[in-house]
Formats: sequence, C-alpha cells, structure tokens
Amino acid sequence: MRVLVTGAAGRVGTNMVKRLVDEGATVRAMVLPGDAQRSKLDVFPDVEVVEADLGDQAAIDVACRGVTHVVHLAAQLVRGDTPVDRLYDVNALGTLRLLEGVVHGGAEVERFVLASSDGTYRPGRPPARPLREDSWQEPADYYGTSKLLGEVILRNHSAQFALPYSIVRFATVISPEEAGTLFRLRFWRALLGWQALGKNSHLWPLFDGQPDLLALLNEQAGEADDDIAVGLRDQDLRPWTLSLLDVRDAVEGVYRALTEPGAVGQAFNLAAREPTSHDDGAATIADLYDVPKLMITMPTSHRLELSIDSAIERVGFWPRHDFRSTVQDGLRGTRDFIEAHSSSGIASTW
Repeated sequence: MRVLVTGAAGRVGTNMVKRLVDEGATVRAMVLPGDAQRSKLDVFPDVEVVEADLGDQAAIDVACRGVTHVVHLAAQLVRGDTPVDRLYDVNALGTLRLLEGVVHGGAEVERFVLASSDGTYRPGRPPARPLREDSWQEPADYYGTSKLLGEVILRNHSAQFALPYSIVRFATVISPEEAGTLFRLRFWRALLGWQALGKNSHLWPLFDGQPDLLALLNEQAGEADDDIAVGLRDQDLRPWTLSLLDVRDAVEGVYRALTEPGAVGQAFNLAAREPTSHDDGAATIADLYDVPKLMITMPTSHRLELSIDSAIERVGFWPRHDFRSTVQDGLRGTRDFIEAHSSSGIASTW
C-alpha cells in the first residue's frame, strides 16, 4: 500500500502513521504548512512529509500523486474566530479537493477513508439512543454540517468515479496521557461555559431553553477544588452518558476501514464498546487519583451513546479500551502510542 494520511501530525494521525509503518506500508504524511506538531513525525525517517493546505488544490494534487490508499483525517473541529465559509471550505470543499487530487493522481485508488464525527448526529440533542449509522443526521451547527457535507461529497464522488470508500464517525477521541483531565470539576466548568457561545457551538441544543448550567454547577460545587471528580446527572438522578474512543482503538477502526473488504461503501461508528456513564467516569477519576467525587444535578438529561455493532459485524472491530483502562495506561506511562501534543504546541486536528 502507498498511503496518504492527511492530518498526520494530529492525535489520531500520527498514531495512524505509526500503525501503517508497522504494517509495512509506504506512507506519505500530509501536514499544514508550518504545523508546529510536524516534529512528531521525525521518528519515522522513511515517511515522506508533504505540506498542503486543504484550500490549495495544486499542493493537494502533488500530495496525491501515485497513492493507492487515502486516510483523510484533517479537519477543523473548533470554529473559534474562523469565518464560517472558511470552516466549510476546509471540512467540505477540502474533502472535495482531496478527492479531485486522488482521481487525477496517476494511480488506481483502492480505498478512500474519510474521518467523520458523531457531530453529524446533532450531539447536543441526540435523535436516538444508541445512535446507529442510519440515525437521523441533521446536525444544525457549523462543524457537524461541514462534516456531513464531506460525507455527501465523498459518496457522490464514489458513484461518479467508481472510487471505493469507507466513512468512520468518531466518538470523542482521547489519548491516555490526557484522559485523567476528564470528569473533573475544571473540565465541566469549561464545557458548560460553552453555553455563552450561543448557537456558535455544536452543543448548542443541549443548552437551548435551559437556565445557566454553569451557574448551577458552581452553586452545587461550592468551594470544591477544580481537581475533584465530577459527574452530571438529571433530576431523576440518572447519570449523563458519553461515548469515548481511545486513540489506539481509533487507529484500529480506521485501519480496518482501510483494509477490510466488508468496509467498502459503508459508514461506521467508532467508540468504546460501551458508553461511559458520568457516575462511572467520576468514580474512575476519584479512585485512581484519590480525590473526592461529586455528582451534580442538572435540569436536563444528556445521553450521547454510539452503537458500534455494524463495525463489529462487518469488519471485526473490537475496541480494547474503556475509560478506566485508558486512564490507567496514562498513569502507568504506557508507550504503545504517540502522545497527542508535542512540547512545541497544540496538536493538529484529530
């Protein structure tokens, strides 16, 4: 295989490069021009690193020359100050440009894998529990819509040019060294603070019509330390839930989407085998870090749960990690993965 990996300096990207190198593939790693995380790829002397912005068709064409497989991980997750049209250009038209580069790249492409997201299901107010691949997709936010457009563009290009493809929709991807920051008071203060963004957040439906959830959190937390373990629950004391995905399992799922015959023409949710309840997540942090645990009651429920039955049945994907084992590996210093961030800055998307 001659594989192009976009977003190769990111959380999943660098680990995907590692997996492909270990499997004996020839890898070309595409990164943003001037990406501060490019140095993460220095441990792979035989990997060709190319710089290309997803808005630059000429540079993308060069990156696509001669490849037989593509893993498209590059995307922009957080809008921030980026103009909306630029976000759509990166995530939707960037996918189109990459497909055009592949079509005219001089080699027969055997598989194109697009990394999509649970954000396409409107995660702030999930339409089903669990979410399956045929669940309603109308995200109603900038990021989710841009990723869904990328999926549509890929399906149509596949029909137009007989391009074998697969789509993977990631749950929230975590790396072991950072997993211990989840389910803490500080974490939920930051996330519930997104309510101030209004409709400029993929979670806006969670906050829509609700009181100030951050104020409710702070009221119940009182003077508690930011590092205590915290989970959220609804007024019936049912814990919220969240589907997570260890970066190592993300790589396994993408590799199977790239290589298994049963993946062609399919979309797959990738997540841990079971969602993490906030009660269990907070209990894990409390136990492994020896900190107090607090469950905080919210006026609404939020249960974001992905089914991975299709990935199990069609391509044999079976995740090895749950939240507790991921946190434990971070504490142990397990090094069967490449950390999300290098010392020089913030990692690229994915």
